[in-house]
Amino acid sequence: MDRRRAARWLCYAIVVSSAADPSAPPPPPAFDANDYSWLVGFDGDWRDTWWNRDFVELIARRLRLDEVRAAVDVGCGVGHWGRTLLPVLHGDATLVGVDREPSFVARAAAEAEACGVAARTSYREGLAEALPLPDASVDLATCQTVLMHVADPLRVLREMRRVLRPGGLLLAVEPNNFAEKATALVTAPGLSRADRLALLELEAICQDGKRALGQGDSSVGERLPGLLREAGLGDLQVCQSDKCAALIPPYETPAERAELCQVLAWIDGGIWLGTGGTRDQAHAWYLAGGGDPAQFERLWAIAMQEARAGKQAALARTLDGARGVTFYLVSGRKPA
Repeated sequence: MDRRRAARWLCYAIVVSSAADPSAPPPPPAFDANDYSWLVGFDGDWRDTWWNRDFVELIARRLRLDEVRAAVDVGCGVGHWGRTLLPVLHGDATLVGVDREPSFVARAAAEAEACGVAARTSYREGLAEALPLPDASVDLATCQTVLMHVADPLRVLREMRRVLRPGGLLLAVEPNNFAEKATALVTAPGLSRADRLALLELEAICQDGKRALGQGDSSVGERLPGLLREAGLGDLQVCQSDKCAALIPPYETPAERAELCQVLAWIDGGIWLGTGGTRDQAHAWYLAGGGDPAQFERLWAIAMQEARAGKQAALARTLDGARGVTFYLVSGRKPA
């Protein structure tokens, strides 16, 4: 049984019987490029639970999204964000999704067909840093959890500005994962105060290292207002999503079950519930971030303790918490 099937079986066990063995060690990690969609939650229902519909409609009214007739979803993945926005755009609006991964482009097109929006959407291969669109060709350029993965988010924002028509809107949606980790640790079971502080230190060092290696900034959301201003956007607006990743036993809502299944899939895949990544990836980030090599194994052991305790609590239906998500929506307009 591969780890994806194992993770699905574990989620079923939690929802139905709680019969799984919480003491079983996670399988060794084995990541390649084909696992990315699993890592970021493209394969299940999790991303469909990220937004409250009435909040999206509120943002649409604030930003006049009903005036948008042409949009581009940059780094679209399999199309979740674009499909979330499409209902609040102008009724005749069309949306182009751009992603560098051919399999994601194909899946996005298939999902659009299944959702009945294929006539208003199209998907193509391309880079966020070199969008395959003419200058001044769209009213809305948007991205969700894309800038956190790129080496130079300002370059991507300037490219998004290029394809905007005068007066067009750039909307970027990105997290502050350091803040999110801090909130999760408040109710994390089995950890002392010293353990929680140690994990925040590990998170901070690994995020610094990830940036130093040009692999992105997991908390780029905090920097977005300044980046949009530097990219030449005006009329800046900043807000946060109203959605939390709450877990309240016995996890009866679809959103709770999707969240729990995703978290447990990461644990069983050997992924750290912090910056993310396997032990080897976290080690590389830690060293690049200036961490003390002699301290990494101690910190990693605490991270694995957190994972084991969280899994055991989930199986026992005692894992709970509001689990606030620090998810910023930052917008600006291209000068007319």
